[in-house]
Amino acid sequence: MSKSNLSPICNRKNILTIAILSFILFLFNTPIFAQLGLAIGAKGGIGITTLRGTNLENIDNRTSWLGGAFLNAQISPAINLQPEILFSQKGADYTTNGVRNKLVINYFEIPILAKIRLPVGDVFFPHVLLGPNFAFRTNLKYSRVETDNGTQATTNYNEIRKSDLGGLIGAGFDIETKESGLFFTADGRYGFGFNNLDRSDHSVEIRNAGWSFAVGIGFLLKQ
Repeated sequence: MSKSNLSPICNRKNILTIAILSFILFLFNTPIFAQLGLAIGAKGGIGITTLRGTNLENIDNRTSWLGGAFLNAQISPAINLQPEILFSQKGADYTTNGVRNKLVINYFEIPILAKIRLPVGDVFFPHVLLGPNFAFRTNLKYSRVETDNGTQATTNYNEIRKSDLGGLIGAGFDIETKESGLFFTADGRYGFGFNNLDRSDHSVEIRNAGWSFAVGIGFLLKQ
């Protein structure tokens, strides 16, 4: 693909990313959120990803890394809003229409999550998470091999969607000591994509799915 064809795609992706981040910054600077407890932090972990859809066979999961940062606003003692910026890797190996496919996609992700904490004590806070996830492809490795003779099949990167919209649901816990201004967090999540990643005419439906497990440390800015 030529640079001229790439430019409109990159511009649209950059505009959407800037719009989402600008909205988050605007939201956290409104008078309502200015009165809330705020925290920032960093996190990292692993993802165990797969692909779901139609005409997929012999799917092998992929285990990979993830990491990034988060911003947390305490709306009430039980409800928090937690937008994040994450870098992750997804994909799987699978067979369809007699071709063995290897798909590895690196994403820049922006989850915007509702975090519902259960105040069972002064230090330990179990929580559940749910919300949308916006994912933008940063890199792609895609190969196809004919299963009957082992020859390399034609690969077209344009067949793989460059962004994805999905959902996340999960649970975890925070360990927080207000005196130190720090808190430790850990969670597990299940993510699922709404979009078909395959843009070809092969009548194949491919959607992201998988689990992730992460730990992190946060710093209380306002209490």
